Amino acid sequence: MSTTSVIRLLDITTWVVIAVSLFLLVSGLLDNFWATACLIATAAPSIASWVIKDRLNGATNGDEPQQR
Repeated sequence: MSTTSVIRLLDITTWVVIAVSLFLLVSGLLDNFWATACLIATAAPSIASWVIKDRLNGATNGDEPQQR
């Protein structure tokens, strides 16, 4: 699986979890525990996608410190 497809999958997963979480919050089916679990489930793919993008950006631009 290529890196771009992993990033795309993580981005789609984030929006699906957000939509499901909002539906469950509006319908009143979430209690405190499950609301926290949905928050973590929403944050995890977002953070993973952000880290992969940041590492790819560092690999292409070079992460070496600048010499003056």
